[in-house]
Amino acid sequence: GVGAGLFAPNSETTRAQLVTILYRLEGQPAVSGDLPFTDVEAGTWYTNAVVWAAQNGIVNGVSDTEFAPGDDITREQLATMLYSYAKLKGVDTTQGGMAVREFADYDSISSWAGQSMTWAVNAGILSGRGNNTLAPTAGATRAEMAVMLQQFVGLMEK
Repeated sequence: GVGAGLFAPNSETTRAQLVTILYRLEGQPAVSGDLPFTDVEAGTWYTNAVVWAAQNGIVNGVSDTEFAPGDDITREQLATMLYSYAKLKGVDTTQGGMAVREFADYDSISSWAGQSMTWAVNAGILSGRGNNTLAPTAGATRAEMAVMLQQFVGLMEK
């Protein structure tokens, strides 16, 4: 939640929130080493999660030096981080279909996110937003992220 017993389902999700969730799914392993990004400070609630995610190839920064922890995560960034985490966990990420091409805004998926978005749609993790769109560059709400994570965890349990 976001505090005071609230979940805020329609609020946007930040990049730091997602890596922290994945870090907790992993059991919060101990981390060491230098901070991978200049905008991630030591001792924050997300520091260890970002270090762990960067060291395990789950995240890249928005640049070579910045992670942008407080930025809203886009749907394609979320799919890409889940894809990278799935590969780390040994989940089969081979593609089995082209359902992603059926969405009207398929061409708006960033080139770096194409494979992960295709995987997320085919695996049933990501679905459209209506009007036959994926909205890949739109922010992911906390409710959307919760559904995607539920689908993702179900996939990992198979």
